[in-house]
Amino acid sequence: MLLPSARSPGRLVLVVFLLAAGAISADVEPAQKPHSRQPRGLGFFHKITHLGSLLYQQYNDTTYTLKNVYDLLSNEFTDTFTTTTPDPRTSPTTPDPSTSTTPKYRISRAELGRILNRNYRGLQKLFRLEWNDAWNQTKYNIDDYKRELKNSAFPPRNKTAGPINVNLSVEVKADVKKP
Repeated sequence: MLLPSARSPGRLVLVVFLLAAGAISADVEPAQKPHSRQPRGLGFFHKITHLGSLLYQQYNDTTYTLKNVYDLLSNEFTDTFTTTTPDPRTSPTTPDPSTSTTPKYRISRAELGRILNRNYRGLQKLFRLEWNDAWNQTKYNIDDYKRELKNSAFPPRNKTAGPINVNLSVEVKADVKKP
């Protein structure tokens, strides 16, 4: 039985193709299949409820994050001007390194306020300098723009080129002496 197919491989491919096509068409018969409705997209009210749930989740995430940041910041500052680091001049004896623990340096809220205020004043000064520089440069930029616009509309004459009808012929006087 394999002998005839070995003589013509094209027939074998055709038979396999027809068998495969028949198997596929046997599975799908549109006359016997019931009509199924295509799923609809999201309705208007479903979209509104979905948007509401997204906003609610965003609100919860934001409040949770702000609470964590506030807790972190409130635990890092002291409410006094002093820090918890000991003064080395006041301790009369040297503590044992195995038993002593140095407390973590904590900045006071007032000290943080002074640092932030100094940074804010520096940023204000930088902004004023940049603003004044930009304001002064505006005058020069407008003058340059007007000059370039005038030169593009009415270009100046080229002073390096001579008149158009210049005689470029050269006279050569050659006297030939006879020997």
